[in-house]
Amino acid sequence: MTASLTSVDFPQFSQLEPEPQLGEGTYRARIDGLRSRLTKAGLDAAIVYADREHYANISYLTGFDPRFEEALALVAVDQSDPIILAGNESLSFCEKAGVPVRGILCQSFSLPSQDRSRQRRISTALAEAGLSPGARVGVVGWKLIPREDAPGEDVALAVPQFVLSELGAHLEQPIADATGLLCGVEGMRAANEADQLALHEHRATRASQTVWRTIEALKPGRTELDVSTAGGLVGLPLACHVMCTSGSESVNGLSSPTDREIQVGDRFSTAVGYWGGLCCRAGLVSAIDGPGVEEFIERFAAPYYRAILAWYESLEIGITGGAISKSISDLLEPTPVRTLLDAGHLTHLDEWFDSPFWPGSEHELQSGMAFQCDIIPISDEFPGDAANVEDSLALADRQLRDELRDRYPECWNRTVSRRHFMTDVLGLELGDAVLPFSTRQAAFAPALLSPTQLLTVDS
Repeated sequence: MTASLTSVDFPQFSQLEPEPQLGEGTYRARIDGLRSRLTKAGLDAAIVYADREHYANISYLTGFDPRFEEALALVAVDQSDPIILAGNESLSFCEKAGVPVRGILCQSFSLPSQDRSRQRRISTALAEAGLSPGARVGVVGWKLIPREDAPGEDVALAVPQFVLSELGAHLEQPIADATGLLCGVEGMRAANEADQLALHEHRATRASQTVWRTIEALKPGRTELDVSTAGGLVGLPLACHVMCTSGSESVNGLSSPTDREIQVGDRFSTAVGYWGGLCCRAGLVSAIDGPGVEEFIERFAAPYYRAILAWYESLEIGITGGAISKSISDLLEPTPVRTLLDAGHLTHLDEWFDSPFWPGSEHELQSGMAFQCDIIPISDEFPGDAANVEDSLALADRQLRDELRDRYPECWNRTVSRRHFMTDVLGLELGDAVLPFSTRQAAFAPALLSPTQLLTVDS
């Protein structure tokens, strides 16, 4: 597969309808699904940890979103509604949950120096919630911790020690690790319903439009903050901080914007991620005929982009993530480019949920999985070079595609239009299950001052 430059006329950005809403029935089905998994695991209840950054598990189950503080959700096999333990400021958000929940004040979760006189102890709040000390309880941390990362630990949980200590003080039986019931490639959150995919697509569309507006505002002499502001951020919850950064010799794509003035020849990277979808682009601040651009494309941008194209063309339900990881490594092996991290990953409300795309992975890609095409290129030979084509997408079998088409026609029409762009303009061959969620999916302008000059597949 070879790539060459093509001048493209982009269509106008889509006008978005109101966001899809997750109904109470969706949350109840998820809670029932968790209860079923608890029963199979021989557990009476799950306690799900959350904080401001690690909100995704509790929000997935209940629609509750902790603000400033930590929180716990208690889901018991024999209870009709979940119970949420929250601090002073988050307790009122129990009323905004997507399913009826019982909120219990737990002031240990409140910010420093706030009132703790009413109910400080987590163990006291658990007793009020009706959790029996003899219950068999599984705790859901915010991520899976591999056994080799915590040798000698009976249970290694991504939960603060002060929480675990209080759980241990209340419970008579050892705590089980139930994180894998929700998290990981085999967890409940790995495969999404039509409702969640439609919401992912809506937010991925907004994120990608913001990134492309930022690129179109890119001009030498403007500051990073100027061009980031021109992207037109909306007030949706962010899955990660806004990234917009430049550098004359190299660039760290994770950086937030500053008042640095952008100059011709700089490396530039920008990314925006809302809950459910992120978009990133990186390249040279130059016109397509600028000095050094041809060499940059030949040595770095084109080899990297060929890997992006191969990744998309490899996607199908049932293929293992390890097979795709190997194909990308094999493709890049003769070039100066290699991947910094995995060849893509799962995404959800959190930006990086997990990934099946690692060497030797036998995890099969499933219908309903949402991904980011996130292959971060690096080169020991050309350490300052920067390129990125990161977009959100999903895999859906025929039944799920039919449901999206029938229930969310605007979402469906956008994905179909993007597929046509990827096949007819970029030259890709896509499997039927691939649903692009980003505006200008897979479009790569290596010279960012010529944003309509794209690399495409040679026919």
